Amino acid sequence: MHPLLHTVFKQIAKANLRLNPAKCSLFCQQTSFLGLVVSVRGVSTDPTKVEAVEKWPSPTSTGEVPSFLGLASYYRRFIVGLANITRPCTS
Repeated sequence: MHPLLHTVFKQIAKANLRLNPAKCSLFCQQTSFLGLVVSVRGVSTDPTKVEAVEKWPSPTSTGEVPSFLGLASYYRRFIVGLANITRPCTS
């Protein structure tokens, strides 16, 4: 067994956690997690989730605006100047 993997398993056991083998993927180059893609290159947006945001219907009432802003702000770390872009919607 790879030494790093052994260390990870040891820490999981030490914390009294259990893994479900059916939900585990080992030695993958990338995986999707919470709407993000985690890979050897780092963390990026999941293209399918970005597409869902792009296709989101325009808000038709003031009550729908905060819902959309909440959805869009999930990716705020990937959107330069999001606060400036959304300022008209938050005023």
